[in-house]
Amino acid sequence: MLGLYNLWLFFVPGYGIIWALMIWADRKRGKPIEDTEFYQVPGGKKCMALGWIWLIVLLVICLFTPINFGGLFWIGLPIFVLGIMVNAIAMYSFACFNGGVNATGIYCQSRNPMYIGGFLFLLGLCLMGWSTSAWSIVLLIFLIISIPYYHWTVRLEEAFLEHKYGETYREYMEKVPRYLGRSKI
Repeated sequence: MLGLYNLWLFFVPGYGIIWALMIWADRKRGKPIEDTEFYQVPGGKKCMALGWIWLIVLLVICLFTPINFGGLFWIGLPIFVLGIMVNAIAMYSFACFNGGVNATGIYCQSRNPMYIGGFLFLLGLCLMGWSTSAWSIVLLIFLIISIPYYHWTVRLEEAFLEHKYGETYREYMEKVPRYLGRSKI
């Protein structure tokens, strides 16, 4: 049921922080973090459209999923905050970088920290609202579906970056793990 104490209470300000940080990073570096050329490659526009649909569906789910202040809430809350922090660190790294392959800051440890942050954000929300309600189960299914969606998006973006930056990006791919792992930098 739509209510005041539902997950949207965390989703809206949390995503608002991430969005504000992206706008700040874009202004600081003088160009968008998102490479608009990506939307011209095959699958790029579909990826963008699915990203907006993903965001709207998550908001709707959060509007109807009650916050459950049980034990899992207190596990989910720091995971949720960590997701925001990982995105903030990634935005800061981009804000201090002007072009080419970003291998600075957190991008020395992961090629896709924003997706890791997004997954942690979503996992935290799922735990904070977990119960046996239908909406909690829908959110869990959404979390599970998000994993292949994120991976598909990452693979598409990496193919684009490899085409755009060639050998420089291939060397970066060899040194830095896609998600998590041991960096060779």
